[in-house]
Amino acid sequence: MTPEKRPTTALVPLESDRKSVAPVAKSAYWGRVAASYTVIWRVLLIALLLFAVLFMLLFSRAFTYDSLFCFFKDIKTVSAFVPSDYETVYTTYEEGDGTSLSYRGGIAFINRGGIEVYSPDGKRLLAVNREMENPRAVASRKYLVAYDNGSNGFSVTNSYAELFRGETEFPILGATVSDSGHFALITASDKALSEVLLYDNNFNLIQRFQRSCATVGVSVSENGKRIAMLEVGAEQGGAFTRLEIFELGEKNAALSVRFDGEFPLAVGFTSNKNLALLTDGALRCCNIEGKVLASVPTVGVPIAVDINENGVLLVLETDGFSAAHRVIALDKKGDTVCDEIFEGEVRSAALGDGELFLLSRESAVRISTDTGKRTALPTGSEAIGLYIVDDGKLRVVYPAKAEFLSFERS
Repeated sequence: MTPEKRPTTALVPLESDRKSVAPVAKSAYWGRVAASYTVIWRVLLIALLLFAVLFMLLFSRAFTYDSLFCFFKDIKTVSAFVPSDYETVYTTYEEGDGTSLSYRGGIAFINRGGIEVYSPDGKRLLAVNREMENPRAVASRKYLVAYDNGSNGFSVTNSYAELFRGETEFPILGATVSDSGHFALITASDKALSEVLLYDNNFNLIQRFQRSCATVGVSVSENGKRIAMLEVGAEQGGAFTRLEIFELGEKNAALSVRFDGEFPLAVGFTSNKNLALLTDGALRCCNIEGKVLASVPTVGVPIAVDINENGVLLVLETDGFSAAHRVIALDKKGDTVCDEIFEGEVRSAALGDGELFLLSRESAVRISTDTGKRTALPTGSEAIGLYIVDDGKLRVVYPAKAEFLSFERS
């Protein structure tokens, strides 16, 4: 048999009935940790993106040119706001009427020549030339509104630039500004006894309130959602005080309260839901529903009042011969935190968190509202005002400068 015809047998391997399975190595400990961190990182990244989108939709004002401009300016001048670098601030003195106020940790001077804003270390951040006969100003954490009392002009600034310069139809008699940027002006009117103009944080006039009574004070809540108006009226030969609160955009008052036989002096929000009201008859704290949380009779002559987010401070002269004063402080809920007698002249007063300050003839006095302890530091007899800049720290204002004082906390 030839090799070509010889049968050939192929050797074919048989598959095993059981398939061989390659061993799978279990993940090591650090591998599992790395995988967990990867998942967490992705979740946080998604959450951050969602937060950024929602923030831009709900708080678009934070991304305006003005806000970004201030942000980068603050970054450049951050060293000027270091608390340990407080210095004496010297201002350009203008003879005549003027005012000053604390603003963003520094201080602002408004005089007949214009507006100046200084940082805590004494650096001048802003100088605006504007002639005013009776300069006045109010400030929040963000904006400063300066106006010529009895005239028609006003300006809105931040720490670095004049943002808006406007004119009203009738003379301006008062103003307020909130942390939201909303501000209101009290003016005269030819159609009513007074008029209140409400502006939004873009400096647009959004509401006019024609008032049948003379408006003495106005305040806008911190979030800008409510405006309170304090008015005086006359009926049947007697005076009365009226407090009205409006929701933003509403024409009818959400609250109207009347106090017969009393003359209004001051009003201010202490929180978004509470406010303080001062008349010649009583100091009251109430909420936006009209519930009176506290009422203290004002027996004496009001010398100084300070209404802010900490509550309300009132100084009453009870005896002009002995220069005795009653010092009353209420927190934002209406609880009394101080009710003491102070002997001596009081030129200015300021309420802080757990403390209050009084400016006497030649000293600044700190009173702890927790312990009642008093501490005094000397000042010059020319001092005309004081402002709190931090816990236990304040500015004492003179006609052309502001000095820094620091008290030890107790």
